[in-house]
Amino acid sequence: MRKSRILLIWMLALFLTACSSSDDASLPDVQEREREDAINTEQMRKENELLKEQVRNNQKRKGEKDATEQEEIESLRETLNITFKLMAAMQSNNYTYLESVSSPNIEISQQNNIIISKMEQGDYEVPFLQNVSLNNLEYRGFNPLDSDRVILHMATVWSDGNGALDFYFIRSEEGNWLFDGLLTNG
Repeated sequence: MRKSRILLIWMLALFLTACSSSDDASLPDVQEREREDAINTEQMRKENELLKEQVRNNQKRKGEKDATEQEEIESLRETLNITFKLMAAMQSNNYTYLESVSSPNIEISQQNNIIISKMEQGDYEVPFLQNVSLNNLEYRGFNPLDSDRVILHMATVWSDGNGALDFYFIRSEEGNWLFDGLLTNG
Protein backbone atom coordinates (compact mmCIF):
# COMPACT_ATOMS: atom_id res chain seq x y z
CA MET A 1 0.00 0.00 0.00
CA ARG A 2 2.80 2.29 0.82
CA LYS A 3 4.27 1.66 -2.57
CA SER A 4 1.00 2.51 -4.22
CA ARG A 5 0.79 5.74 -2.22
CA ILE A 6 4.29 6.74 -3.25
CA LEU A 7 3.46 5.81 -6.80
CA LEU A 8 0.26 7.84 -6.61
CA ILE A 9 2.08 10.89 -5.18
CA TRP A 10 4.79 10.54 -7.76
CA MET A 11 2.19 10.36 -10.58
CA LEU A 12 0.35 13.36 -9.15
CA ALA A 13 3.57 15.36 -9.02
CA LEU A 14 4.39 14.34 -12.55
CA PHE A 15 0.90 15.28 -13.69
CA LEU A 16 1.06 18.70 -12.02
CA THR A 17 4.50 19.34 -13.45
CA ALA A 18 3.36 18.40 -16.92
CA CYS A 19 0.28 20.64 -16.66
CA SER A 20 2.18 23.65 -15.38
CA SER A 21 4.94 23.22 -18.01
CA SER A 22 2.55 23.18 -20.92
CA ASP A 23 0.70 26.29 -19.66
CA ASP A 24 3.96 28.21 -19.38
CA ALA A 25 5.04 27.00 -22.82
CA SER A 26 1.73 27.89 -24.51
CA LEU A 27 1.57 31.44 -23.10
CA PRO A 28 4.42 32.73 -25.30
CA ASP A 29 2.91 30.88 -28.30
CA VAL A 30 -0.45 32.61 -27.78
CA GLN A 31 1.21 36.01 -27.39
CA GLU A 32 3.29 35.40 -30.54
CA ARG A 33 0.18 34.40 -32.50
CA GLU A 34 -1.68 37.49 -31.28
CA ARG A 35 1.24 39.72 -32.29
CA GLU A 36 1.38 38.07 -35.76
CA ASP A 37 -2.39 38.47 -36.12
CA ALA A 38 -2.10 42.17 -35.24
CA ILE A 39 0.68 42.63 -37.82
CA ASN A 40 -1.31 40.74 -40.48
CA THR A 41 -4.43 42.76 -39.68
CA GLU A 42 -2.51 46.02 -40.08
CA GLN A 43 -1.00 44.85 -43.38
CA MET A 44 -4.43 43.84 -44.68
CA ARG A 45 -5.86 47.22 -43.62
CA LYS A 46 -3.11 49.04 -45.54
CA GLU A 47 -3.62 46.83 -48.62
CA ASN A 48 -7.37 47.43 -48.40
CA GLU A 49 -6.84 51.23 -48.32
CA LEU A 50 -4.49 50.98 -51.30
CA LEU A 51 -7.03 48.91 -53.26
CA LYS A 52 -9.81 51.38 -52.41
CA GLU A 53 -7.65 54.24 -53.73
CA GLN A 54 -6.94 52.30 -56.93
CA VAL A 55 -10.66 51.67 -57.43
CA ARG A 56 -11.42 55.39 -56.95
CA ASN A 57 -8.71 56.32 -59.47
CA ASN A 58 -9.98 53.75 -62.00
CA GLN A 59 -13.55 55.04 -61.64
CA LYS A 60 -12.34 58.61 -62.13
CA ARG A 61 -10.39 57.65 -65.27
CA LYS A 62 -13.36 55.66 -66.59
CA GLY A 63 -15.62 58.68 -66.09
CA GLU A 64 -13.16 60.93 -67.93
CA LYS A 65 -12.83 58.36 -70.73
CA ASP A 66 -16.62 58.04 -71.03
CA ALA A 67 -16.95 61.84 -71.24
CA THR A 68 -14.27 62.01 -73.95
CA GLU A 69 -15.91 59.20 -75.94
CA GLN A 70 -19.30 60.91 -75.65
CA GLU A 71 -17.78 64.19 -76.87
CA GLU A 72 -16.18 62.41 -79.84
CA ILE A 73 -19.49 60.76 -80.75
CA GLU A 74 -21.23 64.14 -80.65
CA SER A 75 -18.46 65.70 -82.78
CA LEU A 76 -18.79 62.87 -85.31
CA ARG A 77 -22.55 63.33 -85.50
CA GLU A 78 -22.28 67.10 -85.99
CA THR A 79 -19.51 66.96 -88.61
CA LEU A 80 -21.21 64.14 -90.50
CA ASN A 81 -24.42 66.20 -90.70
CA ILE A 82 -22.48 69.23 -91.93
CA THR A 83 -20.70 67.04 -94.51
CA PHE A 84 -23.99 65.79 -95.98
CA LYS A 85 -25.29 69.36 -96.17
CA LEU A 86 -22.00 70.55 -97.73
CA MET A 87 -22.26 67.94 -100.49
CA ALA A 88 -25.88 68.89 -101.16
CA ALA A 89 -24.93 72.59 -101.24
CA MET A 90 -22.11 71.88 -103.71
CA GLN A 91 -24.46 69.98 -106.03
CA SER A 92 -27.06 72.77 -105.91
CA ASN A 93 -24.47 75.62 -105.97
CA ASN A 94 -25.78 76.97 -102.66
CA TYR A 95 -22.92 79.41 -102.05
CA THR A 96 -24.68 81.04 -99.09
CA TYR A 97 -24.72 77.80 -97.10
CA LEU A 98 -21.16 76.91 -98.10
CA GLU A 99 -19.89 80.27 -96.86
CA SER A 100 -21.99 80.15 -93.67
CA VAL A 101 -20.39 76.91 -92.42
CA SER A 102 -16.85 77.62 -93.65
CA SER A 103 -13.92 78.78 -91.55
CA PRO A 104 -11.83 81.82 -92.52
CA ASN A 105 -9.39 79.33 -94.13
CA ILE A 106 -11.93 78.54 -96.88
CA GLU A 107 -12.59 80.56 -99.99
CA ILE A 108 -15.49 79.72 -102.31
CA SER A 109 -14.99 80.55 -105.99
CA GLN A 110 -18.47 81.07 -107.43
CA GLN A 111 -17.14 81.55 -110.99
CA ASN A 112 -15.30 78.21 -111.06
CA ASN A 113 -17.34 76.27 -108.47
CA ILE A 114 -14.24 75.35 -106.50
CA ILE A 115 -13.29 75.35 -102.84
CA ILE A 116 -9.92 76.87 -102.02
CA SER A 117 -8.55 75.47 -98.76
CA LYS A 118 -5.72 77.40 -97.14
CA MET A 119 -3.92 74.67 -95.24
CA GLU A 120 -0.53 74.41 -93.54
CA GLN A 121 0.85 72.49 -96.54
CA GLY A 122 -0.36 75.20 -98.94
CA ASP A 123 -3.52 76.17 -100.78
CA TYR A 124 -5.62 73.41 -102.35
CA GLU A 125 -8.29 73.90 -104.96
CA VAL A 126 -10.98 71.25 -105.11
CA PRO A 127 -13.92 71.37 -107.53
CA PHE A 128 -17.39 71.08 -106.05
CA LEU A 129 -18.36 67.46 -105.50
CA GLN A 130 -20.87 66.31 -108.10
CA ASN A 131 -22.67 63.00 -108.58
CA VAL A 132 -22.15 61.98 -104.95
CA SER A 133 -25.09 60.23 -103.32
CA LEU A 134 -25.66 57.92 -100.40
CA ASN A 135 -25.52 55.04 -102.88
CA ASN A 136 -21.86 55.64 -103.67
CA LEU A 137 -20.68 57.27 -100.44
CA GLU A 138 -18.82 55.32 -97.80
CA TYR A 139 -17.77 56.30 -94.27
CA ARG A 140 -14.08 55.52 -93.70
CA GLY A 141 -13.25 57.02 -90.32
CA PHE A 142 -13.12 59.89 -87.89
CA ASN A 143 -9.85 61.34 -86.68
CA PRO A 144 -9.92 63.86 -83.81
CA LEU A 145 -6.64 65.76 -84.05
CA ASP A 146 -7.40 67.58 -80.79
CA SER A 147 -10.50 68.95 -79.06
CA ASP A 148 -10.93 71.67 -81.74
CA ARG A 149 -9.84 69.94 -84.98
CA VAL A 150 -11.11 66.77 -86.64
CA ILE A 151 -10.93 65.01 -89.99
CA LEU A 152 -13.89 63.07 -91.34
CA HIS A 153 -12.75 60.39 -93.81
CA MET A 154 -15.26 59.44 -96.51
CA ALA A 155 -14.97 57.87 -99.96
CA THR A 156 -16.89 57.79 -103.19
CA VAL A 157 -17.15 54.21 -104.41
CA TRP A 158 -17.56 53.36 -108.09
CA SER A 159 -17.45 50.07 -109.95
CA ASP A 160 -13.95 50.88 -111.24
CA GLY A 161 -12.47 52.19 -107.97
CA ASN A 162 -12.95 54.76 -105.27
CA GLY A 163 -11.89 58.26 -104.32
CA ALA A 164 -10.95 59.45 -100.85
CA LEU A 165 -12.69 62.49 -99.40
CA ASP A 166 -11.11 64.04 -96.30
CA PHE A 167 -13.24 66.77 -94.74
CA TYR A 168 -11.42 69.00 -92.24
CA PHE A 169 -13.30 70.80 -89.48
CA ILE A 170 -12.34 73.25 -86.74
CA ARG A 171 -14.38 74.39 -83.76
CA SER A 172 -15.35 78.06 -83.68
CA GLU A 173 -15.05 80.20 -80.56
CA GLU A 174 -18.80 79.69 -80.09
CA GLY A 175 -18.29 75.91 -80.09
CA ASN A 176 -19.74 75.19 -83.54
CA TRP A 177 -17.94 73.05 -86.10
CA LEU A 178 -16.79 74.89 -89.23
CA PHE A 179 -15.73 73.39 -92.55
CA ASP A 180 -11.95 73.94 -92.81
CA GLY A 181 -10.90 72.06 -95.91
CA LEU A 182 -11.41 69.22 -98.34
CA LEU A 183 -8.77 66.95 -99.80
CA THR A 184 -9.57 64.33 -102.39
CA ASN A 185 -7.70 62.03 -104.72
CA GLY A 186 -10.61 61.47 -107.04
